[in-house]
Amino acid sequence: MMADLERDGCAWTGMFGALVCQDQDGKEVVLRAFSGSYEGSWNREGFAPPLFDEEKYKAAVLINDKEIHRLSQVPIGESGEEKAARNKRRLELCNQTLKQIYSLYRFCRFDGSWLTFKDISRQKLLPTGTGDCSAPKLLSQAFSLGLRPISLAEFYWGKPNSRLVPKNFYPPCDEKCALILPAILGLEIIYRDQNILVVNKPSGLLSVPGRGPEKRDCVVSRAKRLFPNMIEQPSVHRLDMDTSGLMVLAFDEASHRALNAQFENRQVKKKYIAVLDGVVKEESGRVELKHRVDLENRPRQILDDLYGRLAITDWKRLRVWTRRDEMGNERKATSVLFEPQTGRTHQLRVAAAMALGAAIVGDNLYGREDGRLLLHAKYLRFVHPASGKEMVFEREPDFSY
Repeated sequence: MMADLERDGCAWTGMFGALVCQDQDGKEVVLRAFSGSYEGSWNREGFAPPLFDEEKYKAAVLINDKEIHRLSQVPIGESGEEKAARNKRRLELCNQTLKQIYSLYRFCRFDGSWLTFKDISRQKLLPTGTGDCSAPKLLSQAFSLGLRPISLAEFYWGKPNSRLVPKNFYPPCDEKCALILPAILGLEIIYRDQNILVVNKPSGLLSVPGRGPEKRDCVVSRAKRLFPNMIEQPSVHRLDMDTSGLMVLAFDEASHRALNAQFENRQVKKKYIAVLDGVVKEESGRVELKHRVDLENRPRQILDDLYGRLAITDWKRLRVWTRRDEMGNERKATSVLFEPQTGRTHQLRVAAAMALGAAIVGDNLYGREDGRLLLHAKYLRFVHPASGKEMVFEREPDFSY
């Protein structure tokens, strides 16, 4: 792509992007895009289209255009009060235009559904140019065509400036792309620096790829679409597919080793919120159980004092209340804060069902089917692998507790 730009003598300055995808037959497809408009054109053959109808965009710009230009001119002898009023009115009209423009944007998500800015952002006024970068254009086009993104790369072209070096590659920007890419990819990014990535995993999404093409979609694959320079195996811990909440991933091998050591040495503090189906009478306690996988009924766990691995969980009752199940029936429920001291498979689900006597709501392995699993990794504390600084993250669940 750079060679083509050099051959054509491109004098345009901005970001270009390329997205490698696969179609349903496994054939490689490469999509291209540019940020904003390219030499005055929003639509250009061979590049991803803008995320709006260009004619409607131009019409929206024209509504207040003449008045904005008139208000931009400084009248002779203008007083300070008149200047303030003029600037205020000009700003009001500019904001009206931006709101009208942003109402035209449409984004295609990973699941083929379409979103607007109202669906994905609560900000009253988004930064100018949000949605015009290469990354959202490329991913939206790929998903709208039924393609599976594999790797995304963006590079800067043009004159050097204080932040960007020509022909260097850069990740999607935090000022604009960070507002919309999580919604497109279905992955909420909580924190990112050059070493680590912290995300809020939704319920129903795998942490790492499973076996078979139908299980490739996961936290890791979605993260690597955005950050292709991330190491091949960036995950240092996992959440069950039906569990939501905080996960940390590493960008480089050294960070991965450092984080992995913290998890293995039980130096990472984790807290989970769960809603249990039933009443737990005790206020708090510690659960110590030895369990292993049931070889005849995977992935279910069974208690086994001889061959099972010890799982230690501290817990605290938050409240007992009445909720309505998926069928509309009232059922008693207990909200619990879990603090696992070990990291065994299904540890909290086993502790709830086999020690506290009330399975987590929605746990179809140890309880009953009742919508999504009401288990959420709310709190994560660890030491930054590079700086040594204590990092603390919290995110409330999307269910009542």
